[in-house]
Amino acid sequence: MRPARPSSAHTLALAATACVLGATTAALAADGDSGASKARAAGAAASAYRRGDDSGPTRGYVRVSGNGSKAGSGTSVSASTSGGRGRASARATDKSVSLFGGLVTSDSVSVAASAGGSGSVASGRIRGLRIDGERKGTVSSRAVFSMGGYGRLVALESSGGSIVGLRAKLTRDYEGYAAGTTITVAGAGATARDAVAEPKPEKPKPKPDKPEPKPDEPDSSQPDERKQPKPKRRKPPRTKALLTDKGFVFPVYGKYTYSDDWGAPRQNTGTHEGNDIFATAGTPAVAVCKGTLHRVGTNVVPGNRLWVKCDKGGDEFFYAHLSAFASGAHSGAEVDAGQVIAFVGSTGDAEQTPPHVHFEVHPGGGDAVNPYPFLRAWESRRDVPAAAWVKRNGSGAGQQPGTLVVVRDFLDR
Repeated sequence: MRPARPSSAHTLALAATACVLGATTAALAADGDSGASKARAAGAAASAYRRGDDSGPTRGYVRVSGNGSKAGSGTSVSASTSGGRGRASARATDKSVSLFGGLVTSDSVSVAASAGGSGSVASGRIRGLRIDGERKGTVSSRAVFSMGGYGRLVALESSGGSIVGLRAKLTRDYEGYAAGTTITVAGAGATARDAVAEPKPEKPKPKPDKPEPKPDEPDSSQPDERKQPKPKRRKPPRTKALLTDKGFVFPVYGKYTYSDDWGAPRQNTGTHEGNDIFATAGTPAVAVCKGTLHRVGTNVVPGNRLWVKCDKGGDEFFYAHLSAFASGAHSGAEVDAGQVIAFVGSTGDAEQTPPHVHFEVHPGGGDAVNPYPFLRAWESRRDVPAAAWVKRNGSGAGQQPGTLVVVRDFLDR
């Protein structure tokens, strides 16, 4: 996640990177470092909220971890680790929904999430959805709508064991609501893991007795130091930048995995404004373009973090949860595309999650957009079509051609 830019008073960008359950319990969902060779206790956690805004969950928020259950206004959660088996569930329902003075309405929004030994599941249903007076009916799977030219509505956004029923964000002022205002309705998340027993230690195999050398006869089992070649000094790793035509490169150098987790629910602020790129701790993170570093340092939520501002176009990119910075990385430093600037880690509120880089894209230094289309393109040394950078403006209504929704469909072919 990213810290709020100086031009924004919102704290939405300070969302927990792991999931709606928070960094402590998110490690249960993906404990990549434990493996079957280490003992661990069973774990379970769940959380839910009925309504949220730019500052996070505001109504009906409940959370439980370990063993127990709680209920709030339209919400309920439960967790159990009985018998070494982790189980968790969460539900949230909001009825007679009306957002932005009636721009978006719904008879009901319901979501549910559960987790256990076989994995996690999230689902939901929206009944009687209307946008700017137009009936959309019942929605039971992820869908994206234009809010009459005033913003974007995402229905049933899910990631793993977390789900948000509605996420509405204004891109233009509407009836006293400022552009950029975000409201979320009905969020739920659950994660769990079973216990793993301590493995039995292996007995060391006895070594055979070594025969003593005969008098005046050299011990052939010992190498002759005079004949041994001196070991070569290993050179530090270097990256070989594979740039696109416009000079961009993928932000992590080495083996990695990632998914489209943009907009996933978050405990404190509602939604995820980036993509998490998972890799082994210490994997190099590189500058995606030729530009300048700024705001290099450490903060409570993102941990070690920095920004890269491109020389061309002024686009900005945010990296968080870094284990360390590269030598010479400081605010004002000029960097080339593909230059190592930091290393993958789990700092900030991601201390108990698998190592990763939280990565954000800010066209022209403005609001964040979904990085997924750009990451997919840069992997193949391609550039995202220019239309992806277009922001909604003027008085035109409806979905504009070339928005990120269209670009993502284009890249998935």
